[in-house]
Amino acid sequence: MVQEKTYNGIDVTIASDYEELGRLAANIILERIYSHPKMTLLVPTGTTPLGVYRVLRHQNPKIFKKATFLNMDEYCILVDDKMMLIPETHPNSYRRYMNENLFNRITPEASYFPGIENVKELGHYDNFIKNLGGIDLCLDSIGQDGHTFGFNHPGTSFDSRTRLIRINKETKEINRRLTGLETPEYAITTGLKTGVESREIIFLVSGERKADILYKVIYAVEPTPDIPATILRQHSNCIWIVDKKAASKLG
Repeated sequence: MVQEKTYNGIDVTIASDYEELGRLAANIILERIYSHPKMTLLVPTGTTPLGVYRVLRHQNPKIFKKATFLNMDEYCILVDDKMMLIPETHPNSYRRYMNENLFNRITPEASYFPGIENVKELGHYDNFIKNLGGIDLCLDSIGQDGHTFGFNHPGTSFDSRTRLIRINKETKEINRRLTGLETPEYAITTGLKTGVESREIIFLVSGERKADILYKVIYAVEPTPDIPATILRQHSNCIWIVDKKAASKLG
């Protein structure tokens, strides 16, 4: 059963479980695409959005034929002192993840990932997004340390753009436990400003392990780079959807 509650001035939709959270978010995305087929979406990887992608990939693929998808990040590796994106065939590849979980089933007009060009030219991907007309809808989630819109770890500037980052130890360990894979040391990630410039955001938080950080995001005295996801409190069109386990410490 869905509940609507307000915490510290933030309207939050509370889903009964992970499956309902995924359905709620997917239904909003479908409503937006029905009314605006040529929309541009910024989307994440990880465990939280999998329920959303499960719903979307079972729709009529023609729904997405005019939509453009932009991904938040991709892993990198050093090869002979040269930074390179990991190949799509690599088990850690986010392009592989998106193909297997969504793109191979819905055939959008186009799908893009931040490229290695962002190592030398910060915000190269942001300029590309700007030329596309910006982001209509962003599906976002959060890490246990508060990182969001990709690998924007605590301390990241709210003005950050797409760039090369070194993944912190905590995130690498959590990803290893969740996936059974060793996480590469580097990634190209969109910035906090990249994501927050989206015209609409669906922010998802799921599971008991996210309850502490969700509490901190909502009840922080003010938005702070020490908790990157607090930037979402500054967005005027952000839909907060959390499941009951993630919301367990809010009220």
